[in-house]
Amino acid sequence: MSFKYYNEDSSGVEILDAKVAVPSTDDRTYDGSTQFQCKQCNCDLPGRLFASDGDANYCIYCVENELSPTLKNGLTETTAELRAAPIDPDIADMFSKAMSKAIDEGKGWKSEADRQAYLDKIGDDDFLPAIFCSNEEELSKAPDAGAFTELLYSGETPTSLMLSFKSKGNESIKLGRQNEAKNIQYYRDAVNHYLESVGWCDKVVCVDDEGYEEPKEGDENANDNNDSARSFTRSDLNVVKSTLLSNKAMAHMELKNWGYVIEDCKASVALNPQNVKSWYRLAKARQKRSEWELCAEACESGLKADSENAPLKKLNAAVEKQATKQRNARQKKERERVKRVGEVKSLWKWCKEKKFKLGRVPLVATLDDEEIEDDTEEKRWNHVQPHFGKMPIIENLMEYTFPVMFLYPTVGQSDFVEGMAGQEMVAMRLAEMFPEEGNDIPWDHSQMFKCSNLAIYFEVHQIGGVVHPESVRVLEDMKDCMRFFENARALKGADGLEAAEKARAEEREKLKVYRDQWKKAKGRWQAPADQCDVVQVHPAATLEKVLLDKRFIAPNFLVNFIIFPQDHESHKQFLKERRVVAIVQAE
Repeated sequence: MSFKYYNEDSSGVEILDAKVAVPSTDDRTYDGSTQFQCKQCNCDLPGRLFASDGDANYCIYCVENELSPTLKNGLTETTAELRAAPIDPDIADMFSKAMSKAIDEGKGWKSEADRQAYLDKIGDDDFLPAIFCSNEEELSKAPDAGAFTELLYSGETPTSLMLSFKSKGNESIKLGRQNEAKNIQYYRDAVNHYLESVGWCDKVVCVDDEGYEEPKEGDENANDNNDSARSFTRSDLNVVKSTLLSNKAMAHMELKNWGYVIEDCKASVALNPQNVKSWYRLAKARQKRSEWELCAEACESGLKADSENAPLKKLNAAVEKQATKQRNARQKKERERVKRVGEVKSLWKWCKEKKFKLGRVPLVATLDDEEIEDDTEEKRWNHVQPHFGKMPIIENLMEYTFPVMFLYPTVGQSDFVEGMAGQEMVAMRLAEMFPEEGNDIPWDHSQMFKCSNLAIYFEVHQIGGVVHPESVRVLEDMKDCMRFFENARALKGADGLEAAEKARAEEREKLKVYRDQWKKAKGRWQAPADQCDVVQVHPAATLEKVLLDKRFIAPNFLVNFIIFPQDHESHKQFLKERRVVAIVQAE
C-alpha cells in the first residue's frame, strides 16, 4: 500500500512500503480548501499532517498505529521532520531539559506501581488537581493542595505571608472606601485577604512554642530587620490574630454580614479582651439585629477595656432603654419557664404516685418541609389538642381536676371541660351538658343526646412493643414528659420562631425513629395500624376510676371520652369496627 503524507504548505512525501520518496506534488496535493476526515477514526484533517492512499485520507495516528504499524520504524528523517514541524524546537528542548532535571532530582515515579497508582487516581472523576481548582471549596478537596500551596509560596515564611495578606486586606478596604459606587467587590476581597492572613497566622511557630528553632546562620531571613523576619511570643501573636479577625469583621460590616461580624468579633475578643474596636463592632452588629441586651453587654465589656471610648459610650446610651426592656421581658419569660418546669415535675411525680399513665401524640406529621403542600397535614393532630396548655390542677393527693375532651363522632363535634374533679361521676357532667328535658345545642337537631341514652368509651392504646408512628405513646420518664410539653408549646408559637424551628427539628427526629421501627416490623412505614380496642365506661363511674384503669393513657394531659347515642346507626357501626375489651364499673 502506498501513502502520501501532506502538511499545510501543500508539499507531500510519498511513502511506499515504508520507504520514503522525495517530496513531490500532484493532483492529490492538499491545498487547504477541502474538508477531509480520517476514514478510520473520523477526526478532522485540515490544519494537521495527514496521509492519503488516493482513495481515502487517514490521520498520522491511524496510519502508524492502526493501518500499518511497520511504517513507524521505516520513517526517514524527512518524515520525522515533517511530524515535528508544529513544535517549537526551543520549547521542546526546554521541556526535555526540565524532565531530565526532575528525574535527576529524584522526582517522578519511584516504581511502575507508583505510576499506575497515579494513573488510576487521575482517572477518577472526583480527582481535580489543585492547579485546575477554581474556588476555595475545590482547592480544599484537592489531594495535592498542600504541595501546590508550598509551590505557590516557595521561599516565603508564614510570618511574611501573614503580613502580606494583611496589607492586601487593608488596601482593599481603602479602595472600597474610595470607590463607593463599586465597593462591594473590594470588601469581599478584603474578607478573603484577612482570612488568608489568619490562616498563615495559625502556622506561625512562636518562640515559646514547643518545637521552635532559632534561625540558623546563613538562612536568608536570619539577619533581616523587617517585620517579615520577626519572631512572636504566643501572647503577641494572639494580639495580631485578634486584630486580623477584627479587620475581617470590619469588612463584613461593610457588606452587612452581621452574623459573620459577631462570629469574628467574639473570636477576636477571646484572644485579646483589650481590643476595643472588636467590642464596638460586636455591639454594632448586635444593635443591627435588635439584640439590645447583648449590645449593651458588649458596650459594657468594651468600656471596661477603655472607659473613655466615645463611640462605645454613645452607643451604650442609645440602646440602654431598649436593652432594659428586653432584659425585663427575658427575665419574665424565664420566670414563667421555671414555673412551668416546676408544675410539670410536680404533675409527673403526682401521677406516678397515683399510678396514672400520661401519653404523647405526634406533634409533626412530616420529616421535612418538602413533604408539606400546605399546613393541613402538619396540623391534623390538632383536633386532640386545641386547648393544650390546660394542665391538671393538683391540690393534694385526693383533690385535683383534669381537663377532659368529649368527642361526638356521630355529628363531628366536641366539648372541652377545663377541669373535671377526680371524684366527679361522668354522668353528673353529662347531665349538665345533655339534660333529659331537652337541650338547646344547635347541632343536636333531633335531640339524640340525652344523658340517660349515651354510651361512653375510651381507647386502649398500646403499651410497649413497636407502636405505629402516629399512635399515642406512653411518656416514659420526667424528661420525656418535659420535652413533650415544651415542644408542644413551642410549635404553637408560644416561644417564638427560633424555638418553634428547634422543636420541629427534634420532633421530626423522633418521627423518623418511629417510622424506621415500624418499617422494620411491618415492611413499610406506611403500613396501617390496627384499630384500637375500646373500654366502655359506666356513667356512674368516677373520673379517678377511669384514670386508675391499667389500660388507660391520658394523651396530651387530656382525658378523652368518645360519646355515642345508644341506638344510633353510627354507634352500631363503631361496635362492628372496634372490640370492647372491658367495662369500667361504678364504685
